[in-house]
Amino acid sequence: MSSIIRGDDNFDSTPPSYGRVFRNSGNITTTSTSLVDLTGASITLTTGANPVAYGTTQTTYNNSAGALIIYNIDIDGALQHGAGGQVQKATSVAEQTNISFSGMSAALSAGSHTIKVRWFVNAGTGTILATADNSHLFYAYEVK
Repeated sequence: MSSIIRGDDNFDSTPPSYGRVFRNSGNITTTSTSLVDLTGASITLTTGANPVAYGTTQTTYNNSAGALIIYNIDIDGALQHGAGGQVQKATSVAEQTNISFSGMSAALSAGSHTIKVRWFVNAGTGTILATADNSHLFYAYEVK
């Protein structure tokens, strides 16, 4: 017989809530200079009063040298990486760069939560590759 003990000595047999978005066809682009939802990168989870871990792996580029692509994670309207977000700077035209990042929220209230990737550019066109060679992945899961 085995025992499972959590730090609070209170076993929770309910499996954690999780979701993922995986794309390997149809690149995603934006020319928006203000924060917008990244098309299709949204996950809704029903959680207990627990934090949510999230991450994204992606290869991106901008068609304008010196331009920025800024990413953020939004949970129920709250940006997880502050106003500045995660920044990618194109040092040359269409230079492909890995801009993968992850994080964890503070404990959320029990209930339904929407977690999504948001982004914008300061110039040019930002592109996230979604091909057989360069897939886009976004995931989120409840931490118990």
